[in-house]
Amino acid sequence: MSDPVPTTTIDRIDRSVGRAIDWLQTMLPAPDGSRGIWERIRIDIDEVVHWVRPDCTAEARALFADAAVTLQRPELGPVADGMGTWLLSAQNEDGSFPFYQLAEPDRPSTLGQTGATRYPNDNGKVLEMLSLWPDATDGADRLAHHLADNQDEQGGFPMNWGPRLGPCFVAWPAIGLARHAALGTAGAEASRQAALRSIDRLVELQLPDGRLQTSYEIQGRENWRPASSETAETLRAFSLAQRLLGVDLGEQIAGAADFLHRLSTEDGAIRNCDDSCRDASEQNDASLTDLVYTCGYALHAWIDAWRATGDRRHLEAGHRLGEFLMSIQVDDPHVGWHGAWRGSYDVDRRTWRGRANQSNPIDEGGAWSVYTGWTTATIATGLLRLRAAVAAGHLDPS
Repeated sequence: MSDPVPTTTIDRIDRSVGRAIDWLQTMLPAPDGSRGIWERIRIDIDEVVHWVRPDCTAEARALFADAAVTLQRPELGPVADGMGTWLLSAQNEDGSFPFYQLAEPDRPSTLGQTGATRYPNDNGKVLEMLSLWPDATDGADRLAHHLADNQDEQGGFPMNWGPRLGPCFVAWPAIGLARHAALGTAGAEASRQAALRSIDRLVELQLPDGRLQTSYEIQGRENWRPASSETAETLRAFSLAQRLLGVDLGEQIAGAADFLHRLSTEDGAIRNCDDSCRDASEQNDASLTDLVYTCGYALHAWIDAWRATGDRRHLEAGHRLGEFLMSIQVDDPHVGWHGAWRGSYDVDRRTWRGRANQSNPIDEGGAWSVYTGWTTATIATGLLRLRAAVAAGHLDPS
């Protein structure tokens, strides 16, 4: 007998998030979460990428902890605890986190010696997750100190391979540092000042039409990230800085939001680009919406923009995007990614399509990648935030 069709927004969210969690559990190297979570499935080569990433694990841990209470699934609590234990064990002595680790029996890596590389965007994302987790204050303090101590005069965070000046490498540390500053723990003022320097850098990168210059335009890097993505991430940074740090970024929030509204379809999907920014990235098919770098974080960004400004247009855009994402969630028990979201979708043809292989031989995104963090866990936590808005009476429950 099939499950009853959900009839309310909360019912739809609960079903969607539950299915996402069921898939994420298949991506745990150990069922108790004690070895973190693998990065993704690559459908076209029939491979699970056995990189255990701190950022993916941090996002999955937060989802499981929230869902244990919100969805009344207490069995998820110990799994969240297991992922949390692994996450804190992966922290380097200097407070930073590596790109990934390989758990036995997956050593040695056949994918190159990049596992120990530290990326500012990944570390910023982990810092936000640690700052929102009451049991991880010490880890958050250490990571915040590392980021603030390694910030350059431009507000960026040089790590390993020199300066990375594009918005994604500045916005995520700004988000994490703003969250840490709001804790008021050790180093909070240093985090606040570092976050504000990063925000100043992002303001400089914002164009008159509200879009952020891309990493591709600035440094010829991250060719596979669509123009939509770095503006969505920066909208989060601006919104959190205004709400948590008390700085007036109303003009910047409005500009970034207006750009994303212009890219949005009637049902809430965000196109990669339009004619005004096709040259801003090699990922420039306007029929596609990107679920790895854009949609999940845009879902959070819409909610954060609403909370920062009170403008209901942003919450309503988030609601439409959430409904769109639930409508395309993979629903096929015969595939190994049932309940997840693939990385790229054609909004005109209504089918999964697209690659992220633009100067990227490991195809980090696109329809052939199914990510744990960055996509499935990110979307699911965003849906739970929408659920809270519905439960509080801010959105139509039907």
